[in-house]
Amino acid sequence: MLRRTLNPTAVGSNPPQPVIMKLRDLSGSTVESYYSAYTIFMKFKGDGEVTKEIVQEYYITHKNRRNNLSMLRLLYPEFSKDIKFPHRIWKPMILPTKDQLKVFYDALPDKYKPIFTLLCECGLRVGELIGATFDKYNKMIIPHVHEGQTKHSWISFYRTEFNELPPFTVDGLNHIFAKTSKKCGVKVYPHLLRSVFAREASLNGMPSQYIDAFCGRVPQSVLARSYTDFSPETLKQVYNKYTNIPVLHEVRL
Repeated sequence: MLRRTLNPTAVGSNPPQPVIMKLRDLSGSTVESYYSAYTIFMKFKGDGEVTKEIVQEYYITHKNRRNNLSMLRLLYPEFSKDIKFPHRIWKPMILPTKDQLKVFYDALPDKYKPIFTLLCECGLRVGELIGATFDKYNKMIIPHVHEGQTKHSWISFYRTEFNELPPFTVDGLNHIFAKTSKKCGVKVYPHLLRSVFAREASLNGMPSQYIDAFCGRVPQSVLARSYTDFSPETLKQVYNKYTNIPVLHEVRL
């Protein structure tokens, strides 16, 4: 439940019960983000009642508008429903080339290289590998079940065999990748490797709905309605057909 998800040192005192009820189905990181915005909003509001004018003034005068509006829409929908999300200018993501990935891989400490390769090959989020179940016979990954409403992990696969992964955390791995990027001059962060997987799978002709499935972007309702299309057996066939990805093999040389 929420009280175990929140980091007390990060968010302060325990939230009131109505807030707990609205936040309870979100992931830990989302809860902390929303509750942090909520505590700032409560200080801004002071002792007065929450009104539409207060909500709008808070939104206009504070940074991180998308996070703030997401929090306000969840906790105070009646006062924030007319506020529009700020327009986000789309910028194409510039992914590292094969040569750049090789440079980064060579500079990465050896113990973390299996994680790098796995992230390139499976499309999953870093947090989903922590506590994941690995079926080494089928080279299948059953991700750690995500607590939140917004992520829809199913299963994925990998090609490169490994003995075991070193203990790691999301923040710890981000730190290792940042140090390696500074050392070698090629910026790579763990989450970026999901996009590398998607790029290479797409270039190999993998249908977009399967890229979304491997990357955890297919709602559970769709998975349930189309189980035959997304069964482990079907996904394994699709994965094996479309993920003989040259960049991954070149990186490991």
